[in-house]
Amino acid sequence: MNEQKNQKSISEEVLLKIEEGNIKMKPKIRFIIKLSLLVFGAVAVIFFALFVSSFIFFTLRMSGILFLPEFGFMGFKILFFSLPWILIFGLVALIATSELFIKHFSFVYKKPILYSVLIIVLLVFLGGFILDNTGFHTNLFKMARSGKLPMAEPFYKEYGIPKFNEMHYGIVFQIEGINFKIKNPREEELLILTSPKTKMPGSEIKKEDALIILGKRNGNTIKADAVGKTNRDLNIFPKPPPIKPF
Repeated sequence: MNEQKNQKSISEEVLLKIEEGNIKMKPKIRFIIKLSLLVFGAVAVIFFALFVSSFIFFTLRMSGILFLPEFGFMGFKILFFSLPWILIFGLVALIATSELFIKHFSFVYKKPILYSVLIIVLLVFLGGFILDNTGFHTNLFKMARSGKLPMAEPFYKEYGIPKFNEMHYGIVFQIEGINFKIKNPREEELLILTSPKTKMPGSEIKKEDALIILGKRNGNTIKADAVGKTNRDLNIFPKPPPIKPF
């Protein structure tokens, strides 16, 4: 009974304030517009974050820096300084922005903020990894390189295939004694010079091998400090057709 009286008195108090003009009823359309903008903003930011996340995965594959840990401490050092930090910081900002949007929804703000942040991070990174593996950026890169996406070409060349001075990824297409030539994702032909001091892989280098080379680049020539065999990314370097027997 007391509870019913309290609810009634609260209702009467609210109605009284409305009649006195102390509380103004807001049109329902305002709430609909606000909700629509929040939903649109959250979806747009998360989709853009997925694009950036997938592009980061694409960049790591194209550059070959994911294989650097195979070279030990030197590889980890080059890996750290070669990461696309601008894109990574941009992705962090997008994740933070998406949290600002979705925290207005009741199913989010009633939970600890850590839960929603972890869900967004998982969604963005897992979604980015899956999107990259669909060949989305690889196809856009090929179109940009062939001149079909002229406005995207500088973007994919600058950020999609970063140019490093100490780390190089490519496929062997010619062997000249202890030296050899590779073709990198930019389709540049690079001469790799080795010496007795060069750390070489355990097995013999052959044509069509995918290699990571550490060494200073001077023009199109690289003096190799270390050479390692790695996996051939078929999205970047298609597998050559089999040689038909005579």
